[in-house]
Amino acid sequence: MSPSGAFECFSPVVALQSTSVFDGVSYRSSSKYHPPVDAVGCIALNQPRRPKKRMEPILNDEITRRRSGINRLPPEILGDIFMAYLRHAHAGPVERLMAVCSTWKTVCMGTPILWTKMVVNLSHWGPSLDLREKRRSYIHHHLVRSGVLSMDVTIHLTSHPSIDPRACVHLSQDVLELLFSGGWSGKGSGNWHALSVSFDESTPRRLLDFLGRDLGRVKSLTMDAPRDARVPVMSLPSLCHLERKDGVIPGGFDASQLDSLTLHSIRLTPEEANLLSNYTHLTTLVLHRPISSSPLMKKVTLSRLTTLDVRTPLAVGLRFLVLPQLHTLRTVFEDASVQSVCGLRQLNQVRGLEFTELEWTVSLWKNTGLGFAASYAQDMTALRVRPSMEILQRLLVSCPELEVVTGLDMAVTRSSTIVKMTPSNWPRLSFV
Repeated sequence: MSPSGAFECFSPVVALQSTSVFDGVSYRSSSKYHPPVDAVGCIALNQPRRPKKRMEPILNDEITRRRSGINRLPPEILGDIFMAYLRHAHAGPVERLMAVCSTWKTVCMGTPILWTKMVVNLSHWGPSLDLREKRRSYIHHHLVRSGVLSMDVTIHLTSHPSIDPRACVHLSQDVLELLFSGGWSGKGSGNWHALSVSFDESTPRRLLDFLGRDLGRVKSLTMDAPRDARVPVMSLPSLCHLERKDGVIPGGFDASQLDSLTLHSIRLTPEEANLLSNYTHLTTLVLHRPISSSPLMKKVTLSRLTTLDVRTPLAVGLRFLVLPQLHTLRTVFEDASVQSVCGLRQLNQVRGLEFTELEWTVSLWKNTGLGFAASYAQDMTALRVRPSMEILQRLLVSCPELEVVTGLDMAVTRSSTIVKMTPSNWPRLSFV
């Protein structure tokens, strides 16, 4: 029997065309035989297998869609999952979700809330003018597909080191004009819900003038700019939340109208304490990486503050804060942050304690004494990231009215271990 005849006899996909004999067994043309795997492998060495036919793209996409478990969810549930993803600080644009498959594209196109977040980066302009049209198209599609919903807009005006900021200022003005006016859609800056702006000393004044437009519905504002930056007076009658970075203070609103304040990299000086005392109606205060406070800090009373969030890689003194209504305390489960909140005055009335995960980057740690030594593997007596049991116990003992401890699993486990030693000190305490 020839090798070709043997291959036709044992092929798992080709029916027998003639009668052949193998190991004393006769196989007729009307029979089909599926040999063992080892036999197929031996015969395949004599003659290559026939290439498999490729499925059509539409059929392949349909099979993939049916096999995917997430695509079996209702479109409303899938839209909620996409929205939870887009709320993340490091999430990509909605266009990235649309590129996954036709099902996701259909859900994104039919969910207006997914199009309410816009990020316009005007820091870089290439040699081609296509960037202007792409950015205008990006803004147009988000304004139209979001329907009547309010917009959450982020604008980056920080200049690129290799590009003169004045060279392409006319292109940036054209894009900002469409963004603030809304074009023919009519959804200009008057329909924004949140605004985040970042710029530096080299940003042209003509671009900053756009911030003086109507922002009557903006409730959340984030400013990342130098303290001495010349920011135009902004119209913010509805502002409720302010996030300051590097110390810039925008004008155009009353400090008493804020109920939430976030301070990034703020040096705690007597001047800053005077500014903080003007926010008399604050209910939430977030101190993110505050710089060490001055020993001459005077007391700052925030009579309505109920939630304090402290996130710092270095211990800072917070005894200047007088918080008679403090109810919830959040902090990073790290030694310096826990030590900082232990110095607060009104811990005996705290009902809820929440621990979050460490968020410091390697570059931030290198700017500190501990991080510098750890980065270059120098000899150290101790390098503690997680708080010790003594520091954690000190915090818990300072909160006799504590009712719930939640957040990071490691923090909850260690806290429960401390509480089990003296359960009578916290009769109503529960762990979530």
